[in-house]
Amino acid sequence: MPPSPSPHERRLAAFGPRLRRLIARLYGEARAEALWPRVSDLISIQAAARPAPLAALDLLREADPAWFVSPEMVGYSGYVDRFGGTVAGVAAHVDHLEALGVRYLHLLALLKARAGDSDGGFAIADYLSVEPRLGTMADVERLTERLRAARISLCVDLALNHTADDHEWARRARSGDPRYRDFYHVLTGEQVQAAETHLAQVFPATAPGNFTYVPEMGGWVWTTFYPFQWDLNWANPEVMLAMIDTMLRLANHGVEAFRLDSIAFLWKEVGTDCRNRPHAHDVVRVLRAALDIVAPATLLKAEAIVPTAFVPPYFGVDEGEGFEPECHLVYNNSLMVAGWVALAEQSAALPDAIVRASGGVPRGANWLSYARCHDDIGWGTVLRDLAAIDADPQSRLRAAARFTEGAGESWATGEPFQSDGSVLHGTNGTLASLAGLESATDDAAREMAFRRIALLNALAIASGGLAVTYMGDEAGLLNDHAYRADPDRMHEGRWLHRPAMDWAALDTPAARRITGDLARLRDARIAAGGAGAPAAFDTGHPAVLGLSCGGDRVFLNFSGEPAEVDLPDGWHDRLDDRPLDARPTIAPWRLLWARPA
Repeated sequence: MPPSPSPHERRLAAFGPRLRRLIARLYGEARAEALWPRVSDLISIQAAARPAPLAALDLLREADPAWFVSPEMVGYSGYVDRFGGTVAGVAAHVDHLEALGVRYLHLLALLKARAGDSDGGFAIADYLSVEPRLGTMADVERLTERLRAARISLCVDLALNHTADDHEWARRARSGDPRYRDFYHVLTGEQVQAAETHLAQVFPATAPGNFTYVPEMGGWVWTTFYPFQWDLNWANPEVMLAMIDTMLRLANHGVEAFRLDSIAFLWKEVGTDCRNRPHAHDVVRVLRAALDIVAPATLLKAEAIVPTAFVPPYFGVDEGEGFEPECHLVYNNSLMVAGWVALAEQSAALPDAIVRASGGVPRGANWLSYARCHDDIGWGTVLRDLAAIDADPQSRLRAAARFTEGAGESWATGEPFQSDGSVLHGTNGTLASLAGLESATDDAAREMAFRRIALLNALAIASGGLAVTYMGDEAGLLNDHAYRADPDRMHEGRWLHRPAMDWAALDTPAARRITGDLARLRDARIAAGGAGAPAAFDTGHPAVLGLSCGGDRVFLNFSGEPAEVDLPDGWHDRLDDRPLDARPTIAPWRLLWARPA
């Protein structure tokens, strides 16, 4: 009787044909034929190197592929140095994460970045090394062991679109090595002029244009973000092989999730806007297939900050040869932006539209929801959604941005990002500052700010996604203006909302109020059994958003005025454990979490 196949052999037989088909779609059948032995050898080597505890985790999660689509899946995100100082310092604070009920931890700026300005750590100089001042890969392995014991999955950024200009590949390209020169896009001046007519600018104020002239490369290097971030040429299969190897090695170090940075930009086609191209999706599907074979306990998360209509395909689609899965998790950026628009307008219209457009998530996939993160609020991503309900969406979004930046009688204290206010771009600020806690001068104003913070946290939690809190938001940390005195950070306005964790602040009344509200919302979702795609219902009030969470109904009043809503007889307030009238009144900026009797 022949021996049973190993888990790797079984998965290779199951998912290998999909992987090979995707490689052929990217590079053609002839090249796929030549590449396949190298791909299968690479996969076999990393499968054999998979540590036993991780291989055991693979088997557990294979048996429960939707393990992360659970009511208890809440997360936390922050910078390694600003949270714990070092990787070992993060490990020393895992008890704080456990107290918050965290099951997923996204650590920013962990991998070795370029010297000097590194775009907050997203200009990677070495994917397989830790930033030296933070620790070593051995420290990361010890951290992941501690996190696994606490049932917390570590997520690390994998910048797929670009490397730093001092990455080994870039250094070899500069030195004239033709193999590595082909890892990047190098254009002539005429080609740049033709390409720029179709390309938008990501950082028009601090890094205008999409190309940087590099004399050693003999032309213009494609640099979508900053001049020191060189875009990778994914049309070169050597890039694909290098990245598969990188990803699997990191997974074998204990990383359980990858945030795929800027994946909408991966595939370059001159004459297009080079965003959301079909082959960009094929690249991510290749990575998913490789993970499914070697490390199926590991998640892929899409950072595709694009209009809502372009986001669902990052979960995967049916291409006629069966469903081709892509990312397990996708940021619901549009819902986050819509929450801030709702506060500014005192209207639930936009978040209602976004929730209704966010259904249809495939089985074994989920949104990642949040109130704030390390990035700015990019208003333009909801332009198309707002256009469906308003003839002048630009004006409405500019008004929301100005309000969030403190215009008029606003309580918010944000700052514009990459814009002088004349064009629509982004807004910076911490959750507490944007919700009014920084400007509050009396107890009544502070109470309203706490309510607005809870309201946005409830939007993330009750909508069913993996709800993530950004570092310090649980403590009510305010805008950090000190970055302006730091030469390495002063040009980057997003440091306004990236303050270092203030551990003493956790003992303040503000932090106790916010963490208490977060705990009650988390417990309510677990009790309701709510997880997965969000669902909205009509509330009969223009300022009140209705969300179905499990069998519960959640009402979010985005208004400074009380609002009445209708309920069936016999319902109870799950948060306060009291019976409700058939027509309860929701106080200004409050939420009502109702459950059946």
